[in-house]
Amino acid sequence: MIAEPALHYSRTHLNELELEAAVPYDYIIVEGLALPRVASSKLNLRSSKLDEVVRAFVRVCHGDKIDTARLLKACRAHNELLKIGGAALCLVAKDLECNIDKAEALLKKSPKECENLTSLLEHEKSAGIHNGNVLDDSSAAVGLLWIRRSLAFQVQLFESVVWGEEPKDAAYEAYEKQLSPHHGWMLRTVFPASFGQFPNREEFLSMFSETDDENLSIIVKKLRALVATLNPLLQAWTESFHELGLEDTRRV
Repeated sequence: MIAEPALHYSRTHLNELELEAAVPYDYIIVEGLALPRVASSKLNLRSSKLDEVVRAFVRVCHGDKIDTARLLKACRAHNELLKIGGAALCLVAKDLECNIDKAEALLKKSPKECENLTSLLEHEKSAGIHNGNVLDDSSAAVGLLWIRRSLAFQVQLFESVVWGEEPKDAAYEAYEKQLSPHHGWMLRTVFPASFGQFPNREEFLSMFSETDDENLSIIVKKLRALVATLNPLLQAWTESFHELGLEDTRRV
């Protein structure tokens, strides 16, 4: 069954992309959700880190499953993108890298059992290392949980910025919705403190351009394509955790 909210979200924003960037989309069903298939060859992608991230997440879906190796490869590329996003994203990048390491450790150990996201979660659950939805802190599941939450924060940040909001304001709003409910007092103090280092919108967007002739409107279109790809993917990701009873709601 297709989850209507994901399809509605994608259609709304993909319509904007089709009008502004002439990007054709169709849909594939992954983990029960309708995800946009982005024709990356039509995005005028070159060789910047942003280009690599868009391409990588486009390739995550393999048949009707979320391919674990491709997913983690895309997350690695995304983390490299964050590192050029300035000091304000350094803490986000460091946290994301640690969680990618956790997921990759299990994939390297049991590649066949962890071929896709669902099979990885089932494999680890069947090993009995979790206590219900209280996940083992060193597990791939807890790594993937926090990767997803981090990406959700970044997606909301990028989406708000491309629609005209200043990065600092967008970051605070995204943090309050996506990460603050899962953080304890210390992280709720430390994490937002870095947001004051965000530059203005134009400077922030220009950080993602690695060529002299790439203007901000092209960066905006590519970020919109990234958001349109990631948002329904994150919903499918969330559904997999809920269906297996692995959504750990503890604060950290």
